[in-house]
Amino acid sequence: MPPQENDETAAVRLGRKLREARLQAGYRSQEAFGTAINLHRTTVNKLERGVRAIDVSVLKKWCEICGVDYELYESSARLAWSAESVPIPAWFEDFLKAQILSHTIWTWQPLIVPGHLQTADYARVLVEVTGTPDGLIDDRVAARMDLQQQTLERHPVPVSLLAVIDESVLHRKVGTPETMHAQLMHIVELGRRRNIGIQVVPASHGVNAGHVGAFTIAQMNDGDVMLQGGVEDVMIDKRPSVREGLALFDRIRLVALSGPESLKLIEKVAEEWT
Repeated sequence: MPPQENDETAAVRLGRKLREARLQAGYRSQEAFGTAINLHRTTVNKLERGVRAIDVSVLKKWCEICGVDYELYESSARLAWSAESVPIPAWFEDFLKAQILSHTIWTWQPLIVPGHLQTADYARVLVEVTGTPDGLIDDRVAARMDLQQQTLERHPVPVSLLAVIDESVLHRKVGTPETMHAQLMHIVELGRRRNIGIQVVPASHGVNAGHVGAFTIAQMNDGDVMLQGGVEDVMIDKRPSVREGLALFDRIRLVALSGPESLKLIEKVAEEWT
């Protein structure tokens, strides 16, 4: 029985996309394409089966010859490189791409620092506590940092990020006190950028609409998608559901401190961790 899509590795899915691009470009045989790209037929075969990692230079040449967007394939390749053949659900790979291609991201987190704002040390602790094998921890953290680079540091226009967090996030110990201090000061630094807005819902407010769970919405030119957190995250691209998510985000922001007030509170709590 062939593997189901959710059982495939990121490398296998990338290989299938490479094969589709080759065929659409008119290269019916791997040997003919190998000649065009200067690779042996067996190498083309291994790349398309996802059993061999593709080099950046080869990927660029592949996309050039096939006339496809390198950035779309690069995001898939980075997942394959970082995953090291560990199965990654297709929906999660798609959501990562959506973030890379988005112009605006809204995120609400009642429990931990949002991924886009995490330091490497903070992210490492979260990766470790989920039971990730030791050999994959560095790659998973690197993948998180790489996603930040491809969104918040993207040139020439970085993503606009609007993040709202519950005050409890600031007081929840993840790693050492030093890790928490560095993490909170990192949030303050990012919050001073023009493309990033950070707000905190104060503990004094009590329960709020966002305590139903964390979620992130990525807005692209051709549509929006939402990721809802839980035991098994779910990506939603249906307009009514995304609109409800945006409405919920607005309700959460209504009870949050302003941007300047939030950064002042975060900095204050950061000092308490020293």
